[in-house]
Amino acid sequence: MTMTHKNKSRILPAILFLAVVTIFAVVLAPRFLGQSKVVQTPQTSAKDKQVTELLAKMSENPNKDSQEYAEARQEFCILTARPAAQREKAVANIRQFLGMTDIPVEFVCSRFNGKPDDSGTDYNSPASETYEAARFSFTVDPKTNYIVETGEAERRWGTKVDGTRWFENMPEYDDTPTYTTSEAIKPVAEAFMIKNKDIFGVDITKMTYQFEGSKIGNFFVKWIDKSKPHTKDSVECGDVDQKREGAYKNDQGVWCLKSIYTTYPTVNMTIMQSGQVAVYDNDGWEIEKL
Repeated sequence: MTMTHKNKSRILPAILFLAVVTIFAVVLAPRFLGQSKVVQTPQTSAKDKQVTELLAKMSENPNKDSQEYAEARQEFCILTARPAAQREKAVANIRQFLGMTDIPVEFVCSRFNGKPDDSGTDYNSPASETYEAARFSFTVDPKTNYIVETGEAERRWGTKVDGTRWFENMPEYDDTPTYTTSEAIKPVAEAFMIKNKDIFGVDITKMTYQFEGSKIGNFFVKWIDKSKPHTKDSVECGDVDQKREGAYKNDQGVWCLKSIYTTYPTVNMTIMQSGQVAVYDNDGWEIEKL
């Protein structure tokens, strides 16, 4: 079939329209995409600039008891914190631990990536967070909101006008001698861990229980996960036993001792004779970062 002149005149405008659209997509679209990326950059730069200024201010006033340091530190902690909405689960977990649904929970500060001690400088990526409630301190994993460590909060102190010192109050401990033997405290400790499995991310039914001893009404217990060994090489040079297996001379002629040691994820707990948990420490969380 032969195409008429009338049909051609209808098709040509459509072809021209498609060509214009194609040119717009190829030439102008990348420019708009580039502009969308640029919009976020000033915000990030502004935060980075503020962080740098606050760090400099703290460095200039290293006295942690000074008002200048405290104010700069507080601003830094708020600026680098996760949004409050993302921290709500951590707050709920702390309240569950304490058994106090309405207790005020204060966000203190974050630490940042830098294995294994969370001393890095990526201030947009917290590796751990510290909270305080009921005069206890809580370390939380921001990736999961699990509580990984609990103990007594740092107690602030000062000097009065007359030269005597004042100290903040300690947490309220219950010393009621309800459980007085290692046999009696074991099911209490286990029940606490099982009940709060969702705030710790730890399943003690897959771990081995060990009683570590007691002192002044406190019982020390732990659970070890023997299924997850972490093996690491260690080298010590200098004053080593040259007859021990693994001893050798390095390139500088110094005697060294190479050894291999294995650690297991362990949860430590100090539980009082009343059944109150005073200290909780999941060092398995730290081992995984090594």
